[in-house]
Amino acid sequence: MIDFDQLFTEYLQQWMENNSSLTPDEMEDKAVSLFDEWKEIVYEELGGISPKQYFEKITSPKELVQMLVSIAEEGNSPSALLLDRIAETDCNEELSKVINGDYSAEVKIEAINLLSEIGANHPLNKYVEILADENEDEGLRELCVEVMSQDANSVSEALYSLLPNAGYALKGLIAEILVNAKQDERTYVLLEDLFKNGNNVPLYAGFIGKYGDERAMMYLYKALDNCNYADFTEIRNAIEQLGGTVDDEYRDFSSDPYYKALKNLK
Repeated sequence: MIDFDQLFTEYLQQWMENNSSLTPDEMEDKAVSLFDEWKEIVYEELGGISPKQYFEKITSPKELVQMLVSIAEEGNSPSALLLDRIAETDCNEELSKVINGDYSAEVKIEAINLLSEIGANHPLNKYVEILADENEDEGLRELCVEVMSQDANSVSEALYSLLPNAGYALKGLIAEILVNAKQDERTYVLLEDLFKNGNNVPLYAGFIGKYGDERAMMYLYKALDNCNYADFTEIRNAIEQLGGTVDDEYRDFSSDPYYKALKNLK
């Protein structure tokens, strides 16, 4: 397969050699337009056409997505020209097939990002499956959380169904999505459970503040009495997001190691 990035790199290196008198800033300013110039250059190895024309000739969504898969599976980054061509061609169905298929996490991440870039519908049910599989690639799961957070109402019921068998790590990911959905008693219960029994108080306090249910202030205020300074800061922020207040002199943290580190005290 033709390495278009290598072709551009060679073009860029040659241009820099030919323009060595320019300052680094001048080179950087010019570099922005170099890619547009390069993609119009005719190459014999492309059959006497330019990189831009090469991709314009490919009209099959299946062929374009298969090129993406092949490149990603080789551990290389796809050319911007290929990504642009996929984005302007109706490749939604083929990209969804990749996400649902037996491909590497890297390939699926590329496909998900492209669906987001072109504003297409995502296979959200598959994202729920990926999220529920704790053996899946973490980067892939995090991307699924990001996408589902933007359409949280559509996946909320599927996520609630995962909770009975979920550990706290998975519950935390589910909560990260559900705080973006409409308020539901099940989300409130989940957030309280995470805050009281999970292992990342600052994170869960942030979720609670974002969710916006004022009832949470009841246990947030209680937690202020026995937490370290790092947790105190995030809990206070959550309380203030919910409309409450916490006095700056609420507790003396002068001997707290987190406070000392933050204030550069010894």
